[in-house]
Amino acid sequence: MTAARATALFDQLASVYDEILPFFTGFGQQHMEWLAPVHGTRVLDLGAGRGALTGAALARGCRVTAVDCAPGMIERISAQYPEIHEARLMDAHQLDLPDNSFDLVCAGFVVHLLDDPAAAAREIRRVLTPGGVFSFSVPGPVEDAPEWEFYSSLFREFQPLIPAGEGRLSRPLDAERLLATAGFTGLGRTAIEQRLPVPDADTFWNWGLSHGSRAYIDALPADARTEFEARVRAELSTMDPIVFAAGACLWRGTSPA
Repeated sequence: MTAARATALFDQLASVYDEILPFFTGFGQQHMEWLAPVHGTRVLDLGAGRGALTGAALARGCRVTAVDCAPGMIERISAQYPEIHEARLMDAHQLDLPDNSFDLVCAGFVVHLLDDPAAAAREIRRVLTPGGVFSFSVPGPVEDAPEWEFYSSLFREFQPLIPAGEGRLSRPLDAERLLATAGFTGLGRTAIEQRLPVPDADTFWNWGLSHGSRAYIDALPADARTEFEARVRAELSTMDPIVFAAGACLWRGTSPA
C-alpha cells in the first residue's frame, strides 16, 4: 500500500525534510495566507510533516493540533513548536478525534498520497464543526518557467524502468470531486508558485532526496539512477543562477451547517 511506503519513507527522512530548501515552509505560509484564519481558530494540521502549516497557523494565534503517520515527524514537530496544543501519531483514514472539534482542517501535499482519500475526507468532515473548512494543497504547474520542463520530463522518461508497485508515492486525484462527494460546499481553488534560489547542483540533488521524490529515485536501477542524476546536473549546469520554480494548487470546501 502506498500509505505504508510513505510512512516508512517520511519517518526515514524526518531529520532532513524541508531542511535543504524551504519548499514546504514557503507553500505552507502562502496556504495559510489564503485561508487567513483568525486568532483562536482550532486547526488540525493533517499529515503535518515538519510543521509548515502548523508554524504558519501558530503565527496567526491559532490553536493547533498536528497529526502525522511518521513517528519521526511527530517527534520533531513537538520539539520545534512547544506551543502547539497537541502533536499525535495518527492515521488520516481513521482520526482518533472527537466530532465537531475543529474549525479548520488543513493538509499540505498529503491527500494525493493517501490510500483512500474519500475515507479521509469523510473523517475530516466528521471532526469539523458545521461551517468549518477543509483545505489541502497538491502539486501544480508553474507559469513562465520553460527551463524546468526538463525535470518532469525526466521523471516521465525513466518511469518505465521502475518495478511495479515501487517509485512514485502520489496518485491522480480529482480534488473537486473528492470535496463534493464528501459533502463539502462552497468549493474554491487557487494556484500559487514559489521561486527558490538554489546555491548549487549538489543542493538541488540533495533536496530531491529529502522528500517524496526519494521513493522514485531509490526505485531506479543503479545505472538508470546514475544517468538520471547526471542529466539533472547537466541541465542545472546551464542555469546561472539556479532558481527552482515550483507550483501548487490549493483547494477548500466548507462543511455544511
